Amino acid sequence: MPVFSRPARRAEPAHPIVEFFSNADHPVIYGGSFTNVSNSTTARKDGFQILQDHVSTAAFHNSKQRVDPPRCHAHTREAVLEELFDWIVGNVPREAWIAWLNGAAGAGKSAICQSFAEMCIQRGVKVASFFFSRTDATRNTIDPVIATLAYQIIQLFPETKEFIVQCIELHPLIFEQTFETQLEVLIVAPIRRLQTLDTLLLIIDGVDECAGNNIQMDLIRTFSKLLQHRDLPLAILFGSRRESQIQMTFNAREMDGILKQLPLDNNYQAEDDIRRFIVQRFDDIKLTHPHRKRLGPEWPAAEHVQQIVDKSSGQFVYASVVIKFVSMPCSNPSTQLDIVHRLRPAGRATPFAELDALYRHIFSQVADIAIALRILAYAIFGAMKDLHTIAYFFDIAEGDAECIMAPLTSVLSCDADQNKIFFHHASLPDFLMDKERSQEYCVSEMNTDLAVLWFKNAASNRFKTLWNDDINLDLQLAKLAKIGLG
Repeated sequence: MPVFSRPARRAEPAHPIVEFFSNADHPVIYGGSFTNVSNSTTARKDGFQILQDHVSTAAFHNSKQRVDPPRCHAHTREAVLEELFDWIVGNVPREAWIAWLNGAAGAGKSAICQSFAEMCIQRGVKVASFFFSRTDATRNTIDPVIATLAYQIIQLFPETKEFIVQCIELHPLIFEQTFETQLEVLIVAPIRRLQTLDTLLLIIDGVDECAGNNIQMDLIRTFSKLLQHRDLPLAILFGSRRESQIQMTFNAREMDGILKQLPLDNNYQAEDDIRRFIVQRFDDIKLTHPHRKRLGPEWPAAEHVQQIVDKSSGQFVYASVVIKFVSMPCSNPSTQLDIVHRLRPAGRATPFAELDALYRHIFSQVADIAIALRILAYAIFGAMKDLHTIAYFFDIAEGDAECIMAPLTSVLSCDADQNKIFFHHASLPDFLMDKERSQEYCVSEMNTDLAVLWFKNAASNRFKTLWNDDINLDLQLAKLAKIGLG
């Protein structure tokens, strides 16, 4: 599929040469041939075997190790998928060479990247991918990225195999070199030699799950530096949460003119997609579940479906966790749904175990967790949620409050412009107030301390000036006193 207009090639040296790692920052391989010296007494490992030894097969979009990978449910996420496809096969010359699919934790980014990879392959676009996973040691670091992509490039363009293999054999320790060196030698140089004008799409999902904030930034910068010249038939889709360090990297001046941002917000009608997903999955349960005969014709009630949609807050993870719990084959779906809605005790059941693990990991990354939890307790139990008041309440600089809460950007917003704390997940306060679920991150036990602080601050005339005239301070204090001291 010809979708790339190649500019004039860069001038290459008059004589074929190999400048291999003479300059580690900008290694270049130009033309030439490689001679195999066969009279050496030292047995050398085949270059292709060395490459395979450094590949993370679990990072492929179609890896068998990714059992039932997340993908978009039928007839959902169609708008964002079509926008992505228009980007990759759109007008020539290309305007944006990098796309950043971003959203809150559990928004469905990996499912979209998975479905997009499958869609592109079905429609003839050549795709190489790397799916990071924090919990998989074979794909939670930057180390295997280039080898994994290079292996896929060989499968897509067999004519690159000889070049890549001989490069590795010439320098078998290449995977001990910098990420930029590996990228230039094993990705860029082979692509430059291709005669095809088809665009190669690289999909790199879960950048925030790659170990090391600085390494995440380096990965993005290195790829973006590669595409600033706009002379390669290459486009890259990154998928990640809106972590502070990743936002900062994509906000850099170098991204101007080459970046397309796709935030997963209400523009893509996520709420409608979530409702469609829930209804379809409940229909599946009523059709296939071993205990389906126990379900009445009106199950589930419309208000229960709406409650799940509301709790999802536009993020698919809550709805997916609920459906997984309700559809457990050894349980009664009606009973399971009642447990979700707290209509009957959970007993030993853990309907939100997967969601809780996600929340707990996110909170484990917060350095000033004690202060962060007090701020969240205020935001949950207090009537006012503006950052200025909260910062004053805890006697900290407003800018410091934003920094303290920055590691939580995947589940909430601390927007200085709107001066509000906004929860991306309506289920997050439920988690924080439930001791069994949140454990050391529970905020309900802080209510008494908050009430005491309220009384102390309320005595200050300066604090009273923060309130609007139409806010009844006495009622607010009484409410907090009841919550904390009752």
